[in-house]
Amino acid sequence: MNITLGRVAIVGATGPTGRNLVPELIRRGTAVRVISRSRAHLERTFADVEAEIAPADALDAAAVGEAVRDCDLVVDCIGLPPSRMDEHAATAHTLVAAAERAEARLLQVSSFWSFLPVRELPLTEIHPRHGGNRYACARREAEDVMLAAGAAVVHLPDFFGPLVHTSTLQMPLREAAAGKTMNWIGSPDTPREYVFVPDAMSIVADLALREEAYGDGWIVPGSGPLTGREAAAMAGAHLGREVKVRGAPGWLLKTLSLVSSDLRDFRPILDDYLGPIAYDATHLVNLLGPRTATPYPEAIARTLDALTS
Repeated sequence: MNITLGRVAIVGATGPTGRNLVPELIRRGTAVRVISRSRAHLERTFADVEAEIAPADALDAAAVGEAVRDCDLVVDCIGLPPSRMDEHAATAHTLVAAAERAEARLLQVSSFWSFLPVRELPLTEIHPRHGGNRYACARREAEDVMLAAGAAVVHLPDFFGPLVHTSTLQMPLREAAAGKTMNWIGSPDTPREYVFVPDAMSIVADLALREEAYGDGWIVPGSGPLTGREAAAMAGAHLGREVKVRGAPGWLLKTLSLVSSDLRDFRPILDDYLGPIAYDATHLVNLLGPRTATPYPEAIARTLDALTS
């Protein structure tokens, strides 16, 4: 059953999921209030968008409560760096309390990490959610806070696309755009599924408008399996030159993490990224119907264009 949302508050709106979700909601006739810590950053990011601006720190209960006042839905698009991953549960508690005061619904944009370690593929919503590294546990704890409050929780694959800062596909594409060899985690022949972030946020916007979405978890699928070699070939076809790719085995990445802060932050979850990954969209399709994902060649081309513009 479709519902009407007069105003939606997006917390963490200046991140890639928030920035891609805002226009999707506006296209559906919903007023949007964007929330992040810095007013200046909000004003720069949404200068050409018809969205209300409400600066607030997601850990400040009073500020968040005021920011989401008069909203029908509060969306958690907060993406924290590895060093602050443990704060996800605290922000979830803050948003739940604020939404309860506003009598608003809740939706959380999360990741597939809460299902780690992956025990069977394709990944479904009934996959076990226990064990794993501290990042998986932090994500799981925050999701459970939201689910207990009746939220819709959306589990995204690794995503890529315009406005994305970093991911296991975005960074190799950034290297390709810069004329460098693409560095691939693990074997470049291992198939993994990724989602183009505009596709993902279109699905999130549709879920937000469905009564049945709330109080449940939803895995969003990507565009199917993709290997590093295939990604390099697609990037090369768009750029008009050869793009090379090299795989980095786990032992090498762990060694390099001793001198690289980025890899050091990623190390706790590294082993979970060496194998294949795929997602089952049955639960989502049963609610929203079949979806057409942007084919990888087009999505990679649009990402490269954004990276080189």
